[in-house]
Amino acid sequence: MADDTHIRRAWLRGYRQGDVELNIARGTLMQEQLQHELEATRARANAMQTEINELHRRIEVSRHREAELTTALDEVRQRRDQLERESTSRAQQIVGEAEQRAAALRTEGLRQVGELQQQVEQLLALRAGLSAALKRVTQDIADSLDRLAAAPARAVEQIPPDQPPPASSDDVDERFARWSDTES
Repeated sequence: MADDTHIRRAWLRGYRQGDVELNIARGTLMQEQLQHELEATRARANAMQTEINELHRRIEVSRHREAELTTALDEVRQRRDQLERESTSRAQQIVGEAEQRAAALRTEGLRQVGELQQQVEQLLALRAGLSAALKRVTQDIADSLDRLAAAPARAVEQIPPDQPPPASSDDVDERFARWSDTES
């Protein structure tokens, strides 16, 4: 301030009063201007500090929220892993049960097929026996018809022909045995 303005010396008493008052007025103005700038700067600094405090608070809230979300995410991951393990275990159990059931059904099916095959074989054997028995019966009937055709014809009113001796029980047993052998 002293460099900007030169204060002139008064003739008897020191400095000229006008120059001193001018310098005081300038100093006061400058001090007031600096005071206003200081107040504005303090207001800006206070606003910035408030904003910084708010940002710190937000950061803390965000960090807290992040920690909560991380914990929740870890819990969800653990639950997912547990569910995957349980579902894999259950799936393996179901597949095992299905394989056992399929094996049991296959075994039962093979057993039933075997039984059916035996029944079919028995039926075929019975059919063959029946066919053979029918052929023998047909042959016996044909033989009987041939004997009747070869026998002399007699009138109904004639005296009855000599009766052939009654069939012995040995003949009946022999024919019965022949028929029953072919059935079995």
